[in-house]
Amino acid sequence: MLTRRLLTVAAAAAVALGLSMPTAQAAPPSGLGFSSGAPFVLLDDATLNNELVAGREVGASWVRIVVNWAAVETAPGVFDWSNTDRVVDAARAQGYSVLAVLAGTPAWAQGPIPSILPGAVPVDPNTFGAFSGAAATHLGDRVDTYEVWNEPNIPSFFAPVDASRYVGLLRAAYPAIHAGDPGATVIGGGLATTIDTGGWTVAPVTFLQQMYAAGAAGFMDALAMHPYTFPFTVENDPNGQWAQVDQAHGIMNANGDGGKKIWITELGAPTGNGPMAVTEDAQAAIIGSSLARASTLPYVGPVFVHSLRDAGTDAFDAEQNYGLLRSDFSRKPSFTVVQGS
Repeated sequence: MLTRRLLTVAAAAAVALGLSMPTAQAAPPSGLGFSSGAPFVLLDDATLNNELVAGREVGASWVRIVVNWAAVETAPGVFDWSNTDRVVDAARAQGYSVLAVLAGTPAWAQGPIPSILPGAVPVDPNTFGAFSGAAATHLGDRVDTYEVWNEPNIPSFFAPVDASRYVGLLRAAYPAIHAGDPGATVIGGGLATTIDTGGWTVAPVTFLQQMYAAGAAGFMDALAMHPYTFPFTVENDPNGQWAQVDQAHGIMNANGDGGKKIWITELGAPTGNGPMAVTEDAQAAIIGSSLARASTLPYVGPVFVHSLRDAGTDAFDAEQNYGLLRSDFSRKPSFTVVQGS
């Protein structure tokens, strides 16, 4: 999410755009989901269950859960699934389908000198492949959908940004996941909203082209994108983030993947009073417009709002304020808009 800031330098002025509250929107054709603000694994049982209940109240049938490799496999072949199991089991108990995001590199997989960068990736992609297969085997029929990494086109999650290196992870993970769960859906990408900056960050359509050039065809069952448009609605977004979804589908079609879905595994907008913030009414309008656009595109899969609940109470920190709910579970206007979708 870091380089959404590159597209929001005008946010302070844009809150005065006069965005109107949307009416109820058509639901995404393949289902509605949400991700967490504060990571699910950090929530106590009561808070976790309250959040999952709120998600059902808003109409969600999917939940996106990060399975952090660094936390699960702290040494080669040594696994601790307890916290992941706790969260997955709580979600399944409330009837959710689970999208598991496999990401996060343990220090031992980073080579002899672990990286100081937060987006460190494994030296040997086969170590990630082995973990991916272990995850699919362990999670079994509780999880049937896996997203391989998060936002590999920005350095906060994948450093240095390199599509061919990402495809190496994808090609290692795909057969391993299918070996552990033959019926699984494996999703590539999770591509961030960003721009081309000479290799430091790579725009999603450019990155997808590079993925196919590096051999991604045949190693993903769907693609994931994160078309954030804030501070704009879809209709007045000068950056054309939803146009990039259309362009990405065209690239997929040109590479023999036109029958596969594009999952929108993040969208949303931060409220609060920081430089990236929009008003709560604007947040509702932005999310409503994205859900409406998704409902018109037959190749779009499930849509996940980021996030259900604010991660914290610091109104200046955008990352703490993406929720449809405030941290105390009180509802923002966006909750009602999504609930009516």
